[in-house]
Amino acid sequence: MKQLLIILLLCPLFSMAQELKPKFENDTLYTLSGFKIFRGQTLAFANGMERYGRFKFVSVKNGILSTSLTNCTVIVKEFRKFWISGLNNGYIVFDGYLIRKEGTRDYIILQMAFDRAIENSPVLPSEIKLPDEYRNKYERDIEREKLFLYNIYQDKVINKSTYKEMKKKLDEQ
Repeated sequence: MKQLLIILLLCPLFSMAQELKPKFENDTLYTLSGFKIFRGQTLAFANGMERYGRFKFVSVKNGILSTSLTNCTVIVKEFRKFWISGLNNGYIVFDGYLIRKEGTRDYIILQMAFDRAIENSPVLPSEIKLPDEYRNKYERDIEREKLFLYNIYQDKVINKSTYKEMKKKLDEQ
């Protein structure tokens, strides 16, 4: 009887799944997908997903236009701040050097919702270029992807035919 009571008391401890969260340790940021961001690393940016090519999940904090990141790279110099919001979105602020297409370097300070910036689905591209092994490591939310797709259509980032084609792909999944 005592064994049964002990098992029943300990059962909730073992059955509760740990919530997956990003973490920052020893000057390295570990994202939900397993990708690591560290000092000296070069991050390659794709295109912004908002109107006029602005980035949705990456913002520049020192006066450089965020559209300057499009198809450019940033070398991570120093981390300033890391936090997780009430909605479990992870954020990082870091200094770095923007390497422009023509080869010039500019000092830049970025704030990034990193898991959102690297998130990728078959129909919605990410804002940071990463190897495929770091994509979609966690459960997808098709309804959220549809809402995001609708929002970028409303913001005129994509046209109606592209919106319908991408929505059809999501509906098939």
